[in-house]
Amino acid sequence: MTPPSCLASVAPSTATPSTTDVSSIGSFDFNHHSHRRFNPLTNSWVLCSPHRTQRPWQGKEEDAEDSSTTSPSFDSKCYLCPGNTRANKTIHRNPDYKDTFVFENDFPAVQQDQPELVVDDDSFNPLLQVESVRGQCHVICFSPNHDKTLADMSEQEILPVIDAWIHVYDSLKDKPDINHVQIFENKGAIMGCSNPHPHGQAWSTQDIPQETAQELENMHRYKEKYHRCMLCDYVMTETKTKDTSSFPAGSMNGKANAVMNGSTHLTNGTSSIPPKSSSTSTAPDGSRIVCENASFLCVVPFWATWPFETMVLAKTHVATLSELNQAQKLDLATILRQLTCRYDNLFKCSFPYSMGIHQAPTDGNREHHETSHLHLHFYPPLLRSATVKKFLVGFELLGQAQRDLTPEQAAKRLTECSYVHYKKSRVNT
Repeated sequence: MTPPSCLASVAPSTATPSTTDVSSIGSFDFNHHSHRRFNPLTNSWVLCSPHRTQRPWQGKEEDAEDSSTTSPSFDSKCYLCPGNTRANKTIHRNPDYKDTFVFENDFPAVQQDQPELVVDDDSFNPLLQVESVRGQCHVICFSPNHDKTLADMSEQEILPVIDAWIHVYDSLKDKPDINHVQIFENKGAIMGCSNPHPHGQAWSTQDIPQETAQELENMHRYKEKYHRCMLCDYVMTETKTKDTSSFPAGSMNGKANAVMNGSTHLTNGTSSIPPKSSSTSTAPDGSRIVCENASFLCVVPFWATWPFETMVLAKTHVATLSELNQAQKLDLATILRQLTCRYDNLFKCSFPYSMGIHQAPTDGNREHHETSHLHLHFYPPLLRSATVKKFLVGFELLGQAQRDLTPEQAAKRLTECSYVHYKKSRVNT
């Protein structure tokens, strides 16, 4: 077969392949050299390529938000504003609510009333499996004010939002056909939010969704191996109060440190041998803490995928929001306000994200409840500016997750942002 013309003139090389003297290029620097980090919650790895922050950008840019303009506090065309008719025309008007408002979604992703799916065992095909899913979906309006996001709200205004999250969870947890309640918020059109009125949702399902199930499985394996809660240990790791002498015999040890530093990983509940490529048990320098108080810690996770991804963790081992006392709820409200303000201040825009609360399933499984540790994930897409976002494509879809900015660099940038909203600062100057 004749080779393509573009290859025909290329002769095989007879030269000896060149080798690089690694010792001549200096020591490894986490801020400049590619490495990968282990995510113990998902039992997966994230490639970190900090040198790529220098590459020029001529790709897609989103429309910039005009930060000098403000949205109206009431929009007569908004389906979520007080007193307005919702999108489903058969539904009555919204009440004249004063803080939060919770209602069943008019267009739910899962439904309570649907026929049973009958599966014929004789025609079972392991490649074509399907299950029926029942459940309920709720919408949680944060405020009657159409333009007031969490970043614009005070702690006292956020407290009713937390109480609404607790109410939804508690009202559904004892229903026999509800085994999990996923509370989340999609903020911003870039995240697919269908209505700009500040709100979140709760999707409650028969099954435990894959992300939560995966976290539970890996936290259970960690507890089986080290006899401690993974996220309790992670809180101690990030606050730098962890000392191996403080751990009881047979619990955390040097291998646990290696797990946090990404040099080993769990497979089927056991510690597997790390890859033969260069590895280190020394963590990168720099804090990943964005903000904290007596009850909660907010960090850019060591294993973060999204550029400014954060995780909010309870400092004590609580499984659900319902277990928080009033002081802890106020501390959570404070962390949420400070974090979302910093997000907005980073690029002087209403910072988009997807936020989700991970707490114990409602399946009545005692082991699930004891393993669960209350935490919130924030996944924002923005990368370099208010108009440039990260895309999970190519290698990230086909190989593994990848990020450019290191988590330590991202945390530093967020920490340097004020927790006083830039719009308020502008008014006061």
